[in-house]
Amino acid sequence: METKKKKNARQTALILIAIIAVITIIGVVRRCAADDESVVEHFSRPGGDTLAVAIEMSPLTYTFCNDTADGFDYEIIKAITEDHGVTAVFHPVDRLDNAFRGLYDGDYDLLVATIPATSRLREYFPLTDPVYLDRQVLVQRRDSAGNIAVTSQEQLRGDTVYIAEGSPVKARLENMVKELGDTVYVKTHPGYTSEHLAIMTARGEVHQAVVSRSVARSIASDYPNLDYSTPITLTQYQVWAVAPGDSTLLDSINSWLNAFKATPQYGRLVNSFLGD
Repeated sequence: METKKKKNARQTALILIAIIAVITIIGVVRRCAADDESVVEHFSRPGGDTLAVAIEMSPLTYTFCNDTADGFDYEIIKAITEDHGVTAVFHPVDRLDNAFRGLYDGDYDLLVATIPATSRLREYFPLTDPVYLDRQVLVQRRDSAGNIAVTSQEQLRGDTVYIAEGSPVKARLENMVKELGDTVYVKTHPGYTSEHLAIMTARGEVHQAVVSRSVARSIASDYPNLDYSTPITLTQYQVWAVAPGDSTLLDSINSWLNAFKATPQYGRLVNSFLGD
């Protein structure tokens, strides 16, 4: 019994390490939106049609102010579940490593967050069809003349960047270091999200950080001195993650999501949250 417990503990640890070390690459082929509608009709959960959703707190995904919830991903998941008679119970999270652990342990059915689709991550979690496109960028401050210090990845040699704790971009930065043949120091502030780091960069509290372009764009509207023009990754599919083994839910979410993406409401959300 003790040996089995140790084996399970090692397996869980390996999965969590793999999650944090996700290789952020482009090239995941989008599936066709040809799911059988019967999947939607037959989706049900024990104890009723409820869905435990871990949702990342960020200006793009989910915010809550003055008793009002908002966010690009939040509006989508709320719309598609309401359309199909499913009650979504939202659990706000600020650390993706903890959220992935909860998803793996069965505490959540779905993780809605800024998640780049990677082949490595697919080995451990079912991933939905693309929700939108995004990329990781360097956020830094402009000087009084509007100039920036770093305009390419090569200029990061010997420099320091901050990332959110548990961010999948860590693996991309490690690969970038190998490509550059030099050192780039990657640091985190425990408990600080990408949004926090972008704001701290704008305020001069940290030198620079790597966050998703969509998050950087939302912060820059309040901090005009913040620049996010230097790309760190190629454009990537952004997806949601489903609890392992729940193929029925995955098929349902994909069907609902792809149908919603064909509506004017999705287009309005894209223009509001992602458009320049």
